[in-house]
Amino acid sequence: MPIQRPALARTLALPLAANAPQAYPHDRVLQPGQSLATLWVGTGLIRTGITTGFNSMPGTANGVPVELNLTFQSASDWRSPLTRHAVYVWQADAAGEYSVFNRPDTNYLRGIGVTDARGRVRFQTIYPGTYRGRAPHIHFEVYRSLDTLRLGAPSLIRSRILFPDIISRSVYTRHPVYAESIEKYDQLRFELPVRDPAQDTRSIQVATVSAAGLSTLRAGLSVFVEPTE
Repeated sequence: MPIQRPALARTLALPLAANAPQAYPHDRVLQPGQSLATLWVGTGLIRTGITTGFNSMPGTANGVPVELNLTFQSASDWRSPLTRHAVYVWQADAAGEYSVFNRPDTNYLRGIGVTDARGRVRFQTIYPGTYRGRAPHIHFEVYRSLDTLRLGAPSLIRSRILFPDIISRSVYTRHPVYAESIEKYDQLRFELPVRDPAQDTRSIQVATVSAAGLSTLRAGLSVFVEPTE
């Protein structure tokens, strides 16, 4: 289905995130075990654009384009970037479904990047859909290097990036491809969106979102990780 592309710069209010130089919260791992990143690191998963399948798998994820810019820094010395670290990201599509699990016919919306000298890594993706009462998010894992990831070493952190409520609601209501997600979003009970960052401890996880042209969003977040975990 074609994506409607309104002038986002004119239609979205773009709040600042309330991030601070403090240790980023870990997710509770419900299914412990070897990461899929370890299984796929040598099969084309190292890439910037993650909207298509990799390793000859078909499929393209439709949705509002997002430039995701992440910066990883030491929680003990916030001036020190985490350089040459491997970052694995994965997310749900516009309908709130994950490739491989909900969609075994494709493996899109997954990718590994390596941080640069400033601790930065970038991905080209789409705005995530939502599911099962969970607020919209993108998962990530951080490893000390690609080599440690290939060897199956544990990640330094596994967590999520959250998004401002006003942006999620605007994206979901304006684009028909998110029709299933807006229905789920309106019925959130298990995990409500972050509506008041000043009063919500999850505000550290909320990305700053701005318009990048007429049809693309730019999302950014600084993540402070203890490098010796």
